[in-house]
Amino acid sequence: MTDERIIAYLLEELPEDDLERFEDECFAQESWPTQIDLVEEELIDNYLRDELTPERRHRFEENYLTTEARQERVSIAAGLLRHIDEYNASPKPIVVVPPTEPTLAESFRAFWRRKTWGLRGATAFAIVVVIAGTLWLLIPAPSPRTFATLTLTISNSNRAEGAQAGKVKLPSNAEALKVSLTLPQQSPPAERYRVELENINGETKSVEVVERDAQSVLVVIPAAQLEPGQYALKLFAIKTDDTEQRISGSYFFIVV
Repeated sequence: MTDERIIAYLLEELPEDDLERFEDECFAQESWPTQIDLVEEELIDNYLRDELTPERRHRFEENYLTTEARQERVSIAAGLLRHIDEYNASPKPIVVVPPTEPTLAESFRAFWRRKTWGLRGATAFAIVVVIAGTLWLLIPAPSPRTFATLTLTISNSNRAEGAQAGKVKLPSNAEALKVSLTLPQQSPPAERYRVELENINGETKSVEVVERDAQSVLVVIPAAQLEPGQYALKLFAIKTDDTEQRISGSYFFIVV
């Protein structure tokens, strides 16, 4: 069983009679021949390094890459070879070593060529875990979000009449305003709620409802959307059949 015959088998180049004899030889053994795994790995390596003839490269793509398992092998090998090449291309300090000692890259490459795909996969997973752990330690944790807070009750007055409105001053580092809307005593039953913000220009847009309970609804408004002036929040009850009912009145507040 020569390497050339194994490659011909993998690329489906063997005539039908030779193919049957080849498979009989393989299945006659107690386990799948290790030589085939080694030759297959070498074939993938040659393909990734563009060392196959145009004819064999075409057969590799048409006849070998026909299953998800093989495609995954090639993808894993491509990623690891890319890391090896990047390591070899990066500048390294000059270290005097005995001439008979292989370099780290050479040792790794020799180790890699000797291992089966199962062990390669385990090694690749270990490398990914180490890299992910290093990045987790190096990347600083995001700072907690900063909110200004406000609690409002509903009013049946309108803005023109100067309804009693809550006042809030947004600190310079505040990312958003968190507003707790106290539900009126006779509010209709609701599966969930929707809230609209009417800005100082009379424009309306929906705001995020982050929490609700039997007494209140909590919304968050980005600070970038709040200029100094008076605002109104309108509350809508959404029933189980997805129909909406506007809760009479508005929640007013002033940004100073």
